[in-house]
Amino acid sequence: MVASVAWMLAAPFFLQSDGTVDGARELYVHYAPGGVFALLVVSLLASATGAVASERTAKRLQLSMVRPVRYFTIALAKISALVACGAAVLALSFAVLVVKSDLSRKCCHVVKPTMPSPAEEAEAMYKSFMADPATPPQVKSARKSVVLRLLANRAIDNYQTIATNDSAVWKFSAGGEGEAVRIRFSSQFDMRRDVRGVFRAPGLEGVVSNITQAIVTIPLRRTAPAAGDGATRSADEPVELSFENRGTHALMLRPRRDIDLLVPADSFLRNLARSYLQLVAILALLVSFGVFLSAALGRPVALFTAVVALVVGEMSPSVVAQYPDELEKNAVDRIGLALTRFAAEVTRPVSSLSPLESLATDACVEPRETARVAVLDLLTVPLLLSLLAAVVMPRKEEDS
Repeated sequence: MVASVAWMLAAPFFLQSDGTVDGARELYVHYAPGGVFALLVVSLLASATGAVASERTAKRLQLSMVRPVRYFTIALAKISALVACGAAVLALSFAVLVVKSDLSRKCCHVVKPTMPSPAEEAEAMYKSFMADPATPPQVKSARKSVVLRLLANRAIDNYQTIATNDSAVWKFSAGGEGEAVRIRFSSQFDMRRDVRGVFRAPGLEGVVSNITQAIVTIPLRRTAPAAGDGATRSADEPVELSFENRGTHALMLRPRRDIDLLVPADSFLRNLARSYLQLVAILALLVSFGVFLSAALGRPVALFTAVVALVVGEMSPSVVAQYPDELEKNAVDRIGLALTRFAAEVTRPVSSLSPLESLATDACVEPRETARVAVLDLLTVPLLLSLLAAVVMPRKEEDS
């Protein structure tokens, strides 16, 4: 707790922002509680992997069983105690964050354009890609599944070019009226040219004129309704957003990455509470895994296994995304990539969560996702791993 509060208070002196108030706030909200969370992951995982193994080694576990106490109760109680400890430290750091934050801020749902899935787009592109004379021979001779995966992985980076005086239209399943559009040019290419144009949605309009910023938020203001526009839009009806390029250069954007419609959600405090709940749920998942390993293995092996699993889970998405030989001609590479993809897929529900990033950018930490994470990671997984630990513990005692 002392280390957490000290870091929350000292972080502004160590974090170097872009010099703006919003930039400093975003950096602080992201990395100050993030540093506390990283500390909790390391310390709680180290404690969890010794929770049962240390007592078994010191012969204290056998004394507890004289009571008698169920093995399931022992495992679940240790998980609950460690999670409560982590939740208390995290709550203290979030209390400091509340004191240092502007509570009047609002968060927004970040809505992406409605488009075919990457797999559907890859399937549609496959025939034309194979028929194109410019396609390299080694690609044409590769297995179809490999080429489809290659096309699906690249679908998220497909660019759309909007010529001068031309327009583009995207559909959004918004569930509400957008208050702003966010476009970004944060890619490996320098696409930050003179961006001038008009965004239009039903009854809304936003003008953009920018030549420097990598991320631009364009407020949408209400316009006078035209004749015949009096009908109200239902909540489940898609919103059509158009952009008319009035600049001197063609505009290149990746619709899946670079176009967001921002729809008003609720307050910063509610968003903060959902972010807190997601982080506690992740801690519960890690602690449960650590206690289960502690029931099945000695402490050094359990700690090593937990750390390796954590590192592999964090690295797998980057390895899969950046692997250079995507045609997978080498058998050893194919096996390694298959295992890495499996690890990435298994850990994706947790590794894809970024509540602090959403909180820092005023993006809504979605209630539905928070409820799913709470039910699965905070309740279901700890109960299941406690049951497995209860099965393993007596067998481990017999072996000892």
